[in-house]
Amino acid sequence: MGDVIEFVSRFFLTDRQRELMRIHAWVCADGAYDDIEERGDDPVDTTEWWYLFDQLPECTYDESVTWMRQMARSFDDLAEDLDAGELPRPRTMAEQLALLIVIAQAAAALSDAEYGEDVAALATHPQDGDWDAVSDGLMDDRDAEVFYHPATAIQGLQVFPCHTWFTARVGEDPRDPHRGFRP
Repeated sequence: MGDVIEFVSRFFLTDRQRELMRIHAWVCADGAYDDIEERGDDPVDTTEWWYLFDQLPECTYDESVTWMRQMARSFDDLAEDLDAGELPRPRTMAEQLALLIVIAQAAAALSDAEYGEDVAALATHPQDGDWDAVSDGLMDDRDAEVFYHPATAIQGLQVFPCHTWFTARVGEDPRDPHRGFRP
């Protein structure tokens, strides 16, 4: 018998993907904190202007301001991963939802060429627009997507109630519980 060769994934973010995701993770976090500051504990009302929380599944619209702060911190955590040069792999259901939103916003910005000189100055890569590969490469599954569909949200909430979304998933290291929130 020969040696066992371990397959090493060759997934990577292109420079533009990484920078757009980093920017949009911070923008989303800022938007979440702005919503909290302006609206406090108000439930999300999609007939009004929200910076971020109206982009989450409808099942989250009545969550408390404490829950909203934890969700905002999930965006911060992903942004900090990117700032540290790490891949933003979601450790919790909340981070998976946050990553879905960040990827969607980054993809839209690239597609619409809505980015600054800092991104424009980065070398282009043939995979810059392959956001499906980004989703597949960063997430083992996309369980969070079930919460966006009314038919599957009820079932998803039975398995993953909203209050559990900030607990590290099986096999994931939890984040530092003392990292706190923004002021």
